[in-house]
Amino acid sequence: MQAPVDSSARHSPPPQTHIPPAPEGHTVPRYQKLSFPTYDGEVEPLGWLNRCEQFFRAQRTPDIDRVWYASYHMNGTAQQWYLVLERDAGEPTWNEFKILCHHRFGPPISTNHLADLARLPFTSTVEAYLKAFQARLAHAGPLAPLKQA
Repeated sequence: MQAPVDSSARHSPPPQTHIPPAPEGHTVPRYQKLSFPTYDGEVEPLGWLNRCEQFFRAQRTPDIDRVWYASYHMNGTAQQWYLVLERDAGEPTWNEFKILCHHRFGPPISTNHLADLARLPFTSTVEAYLKAFQARLAHAGPLAPLKQA
C-alpha cells in the first residue's frame, strides 16, 4: 500500500537562493554594442578621433590597445599613412597618434584661435557661417563660454 502523497509538496515552488549584491566597485563591466568608426583620410580627423574616444570610454579599452584598434579601422590613404608611420617610427602612444593624425589629415592648427574665429568670413548664409564657426571652434581648444558667443 502506498503512503498518501502530500498535495502541497507537489505544487510548492522550488527553493530560491539569495544572491548577495556585488561589493561596491567590483561589478562586472557592461559593454555596449557599438560599431567602431572607420577612417579613410578624406575628411579632417577630429570627428573620427572623438568617436574613437567615445568608443574606448564605453568599452573601457586600455590605452595600450587604442592605437592598434584605431589603426585596424583605417582604410585607403589613412591606412597607407599609418603603415609607413609604424614602419618608420614604431607604434605611437594614443596621444601621439591623435596629434599625428591632426598634423597629417587636419587643417593647419593655429596658435591664435580667437583671432581665427574673429576673422571667419561671412560669405553666404547664417547656417553656413555657424557650421564653419563650429568646425573652427572644435579645433580652438578650451575657451570660456562667453568667448564662444
